[in-house]
Amino acid sequence: MIKTPWSLLLTAIFLATTVLCSVHLAQSRGTSTARPGRSPHAAHDGPVATTVHVNHLVMSLAMLLMVWRPVGTVGTWVQVTIFAFFGVLMLLGLPTVRGIGERIGTAGHVALTAAMIWMLLAMPLLMGHAVGSSGDAHAGHHGGGSDGAAAMDMIPTPAWASGVNWAAVVLSAVVSAWWLGRLLGHPAHRVHSACHLLMGAGMALMLALM
Repeated sequence: MIKTPWSLLLTAIFLATTVLCSVHLAQSRGTSTARPGRSPHAAHDGPVATTVHVNHLVMSLAMLLMVWRPVGTVGTWVQVTIFAFFGVLMLLGLPTVRGIGERIGTAGHVALTAAMIWMLLAMPLLMGHAVGSSGDAHAGHHGGGSDGAAAMDMIPTPAWASGVNWAAVVLSAVVSAWWLGRLLGHPAHRVHSACHLLMGAGMALMLALM
């Protein structure tokens, strides 16, 4: 799906987010069990925070798969449904999040989830798809001969889709920059901030490459 060396870089990014999200989930569960209500991650625990990290863990795995192979129509809609569910949970839980910084962070997670859904749905438009001389958009999947291949052209990305995509790139980059600020300003929560910093950066890069 993505050409090297970008595929290798994206793989490293999403492997890192997979590990970081897993570590933070384990830390949160461990500290909340050992010392209820006194976790050093208190600002980043709770149902909404758990949803955020599970969402990013699943998203990391989905992005790893997406880097290397197409997921197909069924796989696309399964993922859209899953991430839409996570997005709704985060939106419903947003009023319960304490602190302006945590609310901004949660809103950023919702934005990245929306960008993920956009990426899944818009991938055929972003990466182009083949059409034969007859105008059949699926011509590339039939025939298989060299004559058929010569007769196929790639449909360029529509201007509106390109515009929406670059808006998603900028939004993802802004989210990543916000978490960079949190990482530098709140070193006690390095794992938490680094996970979301890398996720935003990886999302922006993957959308830009598409």
